[in-house]
Amino acid sequence: MSVLDGNSTARLLEAGVAEYGGRAYGLEPLVLPPAPVPSSGDGHLTRRYAELLGTRTDPGAAHPGALGPLGAADSEEQLFWFRWITGHQLAFMLWQELGRRAAEAAAPAPPDETAAAARLVRGYSAMLLYTASCTRDVYHRIIRPSMALHHPAFSGAWARDYGPVRALLRGRLPEAWAGWADVLLDECALNEAVHEGIAAKLVPNAPSLLQSAAGDGRALPRDVRTVLFDTYFLTLRAPCSPAEVAAQLLRRIRVVRDDLAANGLYPAATSSRAEKPDALRTERVEEIERAVPQLLGRIARDSVRLSTPEARAPSPTRVYEHPLEGSGSHGT
Repeated sequence: MSVLDGNSTARLLEAGVAEYGGRAYGLEPLVLPPAPVPSSGDGHLTRRYAELLGTRTDPGAAHPGALGPLGAADSEEQLFWFRWITGHQLAFMLWQELGRRAAEAAAPAPPDETAAAARLVRGYSAMLLYTASCTRDVYHRIIRPSMALHHPAFSGAWARDYGPVRALLRGRLPEAWAGWADVLLDECALNEAVHEGIAAKLVPNAPSLLQSAAGDGRALPRDVRTVLFDTYFLTLRAPCSPAEVAAQLLRRIRVVRDDLAANGLYPAATSSRAEKPDALRTERVEEIERAVPQLLGRIARDSVRLSTPEARAPSPTRVYEHPLEGSGSHGT
């Protein structure tokens, strides 16, 4: 348990808080350790996996209302702000777990280990699409100004948990994963394509905040930048058990799936789908969009070390065959 003890998110979950964030589309602070903590699984959390995630059957099935009924948001600003913060928090957790798996990788890597790593990379791509599902208007009117007010040079490069996986996401894999390099490198390339597509959607004709602020003021020490980044996304750093990290992951996966069940990835009442550039209209990107709930369900299983009867090794010979079978309907 973290040093925050009874105030930890895991304790709140155990106490049966009715709604995530205390209200529909509310936010919760995330508590993460400064560096990933190894885990061999948690028996209690594994036994309660279905209850905590809000489903007792298919891990990929959506479960509307699991943390309190999620109907339509009061406004697109409320919905997309919730997605911006909560989706980034999930990305931080995926980065930490991917970094841990890469650091601990030993040859020969078992198929389920490399399959889990591939799911984490695709999960990060899914969270990029989820956070960037906002309309261009909301991004430029609400989100981008909020980051600029936090710091005029605010940048994703300041993220504490991204550094350990930066090289991996750019294609430099651990030697232990060489046997499945084709699949993992393909997934990293798809992640980069998603990144570029999102930039084309949200800021097609504008420099990043970091580029805009170049030469404006003295650079802050890296440790200060990481704290600024964490505080913007309501993230705290403290000693934290693996079980608590997993419980917080399940809680966020649960509410994101509820959101997608209620609204779809691109809500019909907004212009966000129409604003997608061609780079986000490819079959492979739209495959990710359709399958976000199922993908998150698989990642949830991995987080509590549940084995899945359908788990299989990624194929090193078929580039587009990925250990993420199935598709969903919540992105349509």
